[in-house]
Amino acid sequence: MNVRSLAAPALLALACYDYSAPSSVVNGAVVLTQFDQTANFGAYKYYAVNPTITVVDATGTVQTQCTVDGTPLLPTIQQQMSARGYVQVDFAAPGQPQPTPPPDLQITMHAALGSQDVYYPGWCYWYPYYYCYPGWSYAGSYSFGTLVLDMGVVKGLSQGEKIPLIWTNANYAVLASYYTGCNSNGNAVNWQKISDAVVRAFDQSPYIQAAP
Repeated sequence: MNVRSLAAPALLALACYDYSAPSSVVNGAVVLTQFDQTANFGAYKYYAVNPTITVVDATGTVQTQCTVDGTPLLPTIQQQMSARGYVQVDFAAPGQPQPTPPPDLQITMHAALGSQDVYYPGWCYWYPYYYCYPGWSYAGSYSFGTLVLDMGVVKGLSQGEKIPLIWTNANYAVLASYYTGCNSNGNAVNWQKISDAVVRAFDQSPYIQAAP
């Protein structure tokens, strides 16, 4: 797996002429997928998607958790799963009546938001007997956001049992515009950017295929 860092070029450019930090990570997105190599994706037919996104927001001084509406992303997931032969059924929260037929797979969405401080090397401070001690100066901070999709097997599970995951997709730098986190109404989310990343995730996961 090749993952290219987006931060290094930005820091190099920063060192050349500007000592301010970018406000957010917006150039490109890294899409990571991992799967259980023992899983038989063809053994499942029906799936459900939890339409809410659980958000862990560490952009402030105190980490918070909330949920936001993820329905704008559902058409992309539905299109990708349908193209692979899976049939969607309604999502039922724990304690609610299950649909008929019940889902074999469940897809859930999570988001992690945070910020990163940026420092640049400053002057050397002279200390007797210790030669030159380098100092670092604060340049600012930038925000980042990652959306994670988890696919787990719920077929045959009883209420309260842990859901075994067979596929995970992490989309880095797709929620940069959502840096206000749990205090935002979601209007700043670039859903097209997230959707494009999810399509890439399915494209690089050809093993997700229902039996004919």
